[in-house]
Amino acid sequence: MAVFAVSTKYPENDEPLGARILQAFPDDFFHIGRGQWLIAFKGTAKQLHVHLFPQKEFPLPKSDVTVFGIGGYWGHASRDMWEWLASKLEENA
Repeated sequence: MAVFAVSTKYPENDEPLGARILQAFPDDFFHIGRGQWLIAFKGTAKQLHVHLFPQKEFPLPKSDVTVFGIGGYWGHASRDMWEWLASKLEENA
């Protein structure tokens, strides 16, 4: 399964976007922090965006949401996040 980073720069989007992600991916997301989530999804970045916002049924206060595919990673973060990420990436291996 591929993992994507979904982000918004507007705090007004955090609550509705977080609720939509929880609804669409209850077992396949990890909330990193303000305006940032990881989502495990079988498909492309565009397909994930369309899945989150089918025909604009879930409008946000500000329409600025980006989806990035993760090809590699490095940094400092919680152990929970690294374990979640490793488990989702292993599902695809």
